[in-house]
Amino acid sequence: MTTLLFLHGWGFGPDIWDGVLSRLNPARYLAADLGFRGRPALPHVERPLVIGHSLGFAWALARVPRPWAGAVAVNGFPRFTRSDDFPAGVPSRMVERMVAKFATEPETVIADFLSRCGIGEPDLAGLDRERLGQALAWLGACDERTALASLDCPLLALAGGRDAIVPDAMSRTGFAGRPLEIHPDGGHLLPLSHPEWVARSIAALAATLP
Repeated sequence: MTTLLFLHGWGFGPDIWDGVLSRLNPARYLAADLGFRGRPALPHVERPLVIGHSLGFAWALARVPRPWAGAVAVNGFPRFTRSDDFPAGVPSRMVERMVAKFATEPETVIADFLSRCGIGEPDLAGLDRERLGQALAWLGACDERTALASLDCPLLALAGGRDAIVPDAMSRTGFAGRPLEIHPDGGHLLPLSHPEWVARSIAALAATLP
């Protein structure tokens, strides 16, 4: 039986998946914790179905050992910043400004980001500023397109048509040639705003795995 491995994005913790899990009710699953709000834990799973939100999907491409049984990218991407061969990314200077400001005003950067994601009253309690800063710098430099291209398992990308963090063009370019489903009303927090849709999509992919 395939074990589901969930990874959250920047500024969040494993609880972002609670609504999805309550609807999915998987027999076997583990949720990684990147240490932004708690003790870091990246459990080792044999042939997992990897489900990553936002930065969590790129992190999985870089850190979770192969082989995988399958993968679901939720508001995800293999590369975030723009380059000559990836014009759909966000300008590098945007992340560079965040990194520079984070050094002196980490709470402001985190609160601004969570607000852009759609969190009305961001909770800044218990945040690990060092790990958040390291992950933010990694986000600006990461390029996991080669890792994605070498992924030899079923993959589904889920995106939000109103995502303020990962633009439509980034999703379409980053997952070109791969199945991509876009919820027209979804933003950057599909696991919170549309848990039923995300759960159904995961279940549909999981049902096709041996």
